[in-house]
Amino acid sequence: MDIRDRIRAVIAEKDDLSVRSVSLAAGMSDSALHKFLTGATESLKLVNVDKIADVLGVDPAWLAYGEGDRDRATDLAKVWERIAERPRTSDAH
Repeated sequence: MDIRDRIRAVIAEKDDLSVRSVSLAAGMSDSALHKFLTGATESLKLVNVDKIADVLGVDPAWLAYGEGDRDRATDLAKVWERIAERPRTSDAH
């Protein structure tokens, strides 16, 4: 499953979404996502992947790479759990 498959799957699960509505809600042209999904456009900018993930309510890393949890972390505790231990700690006090 690639990014195109993941986008299509999430849109298909939600009755209130269409390719066009996701594209527009992400601030893209009405046909930009359609062109990507059909292969007319080869890639998406990462900023657009993040916006699409936000519209779909999924984690951007999962959407782009199929890694991690599908669900976007919505509270600070979940975000904190996703941060590796080493970057969380600081030697400066």
